[in-house]
Amino acid sequence: MFWSKQTPLAWKNLTADWRKLVLISGGVSFAVILMFMQIGFRNALFDNTVQLAKMLNADLFLVSRARYNLPSEQRMPRAFLELARGLRGVKGVMPVYLERSIAEIHVVGEMSQSIRVVGVPLDGELFVDSENNHKRELLRDHRSALLDQRTKKVYHFETRDVDKLRNQSVELSKKEIALVDYIEVGTDFVHDGTIFISAEAIAHYFPMRNRGGPPLDVVDFGLIQVSDQKEIPSIQAALMELGNDNVDVFTKEEIIRREIRFWATSTPIGIIFTIGTLMGLAVGTIICYQILFTDITDHLAEFATLKAMGYGSNYFLLLVLQQSLYLTVFGFIPGLIVTYGLNQILTNTTGLVMLLTPGRVGLVFALTLGMCLFSGLLAVRKLISADPASLFK
Repeated sequence: MFWSKQTPLAWKNLTADWRKLVLISGGVSFAVILMFMQIGFRNALFDNTVQLAKMLNADLFLVSRARYNLPSEQRMPRAFLELARGLRGVKGVMPVYLERSIAEIHVVGEMSQSIRVVGVPLDGELFVDSENNHKRELLRDHRSALLDQRTKKVYHFETRDVDKLRNQSVELSKKEIALVDYIEVGTDFVHDGTIFISAEAIAHYFPMRNRGGPPLDVVDFGLIQVSDQKEIPSIQAALMELGNDNVDVFTKEEIIRREIRFWATSTPIGIIFTIGTLMGLAVGTIICYQILFTDITDHLAEFATLKAMGYGSNYFLLLVLQQSLYLTVFGFIPGLIVTYGLNQILTNTTGLVMLLTPGRVGLVFALTLGMCLFSGLLAVRKLISADPASLFK
């Protein structure tokens, strides 16, 4: 095989001029970074919009059937949760309250800003993370709140020093509130910041949330914890029957999938980032094609000699594909490193959690490899179809 026994011509062609190699690798890296960032923003949209659901310790989620996505404010009666509590196999029921449209927070000396407020019960294992459950004890004073540490800087909260945070003068709905500690949620394309308060504090700060009725008589989510995981399907079916077409019942996985599907298909945002990824792929293909085509053109005389000596089309095809593989590696690794740095910067400045999961890294590598191999196949056509004699002209 020419990969091992013959002169590594593909390697020598690429590394003969290291300055040129750096430039062409930079071109491929640019396409890699572009694809990574578009995929990263798209998945940050999905990851962050479901982060609240992920951090809650629930086997089943109850939501109003009119609630088409998590940020919307269609609510259901709390009385339904009391009915759910009586079902066999239900270990715990917890209400969660959300406010956004009427929630304004004000750091004294700064402008008031709309913010997401999450009202949570103080008993039970509400969060998956035990540390968050421990911090929830700080909300026993209904004038206290936990601040999402990834809240955007536009609010002017102190997000690095908890002691300085506690000394800030803050008002929620024109009433004094104390920010006592941090919790991590992350921003999304709807919410720039989040605070957690107790359910009782919801009644204190938003007494008008139920249009004249008791403010805690309507809830945004009902969280159901079951005694036996095997009973989840039967309890889900019983709750759906009990809801009488007014309440939807989802497992955690189902509500996460529903939310992602909504943002991916019902809004232009998911489509825009998908198109951006395809554009990055197209740009990279053009760059790779130009690189490989130029290399072939620059070495036509040498290739003509090899062709006259009897080297066939398969040799040149493998040669160019091998160069494509090298370009993939040379361009992908720097692109991955730069993307990691950019993700850290964006996470710190925007609050969006940009995750480089193995699956996403693998996807971009596969796209890069396909891009380079396809470009190689396009570039080698001229060489394969050319007459050796004409190449010397």
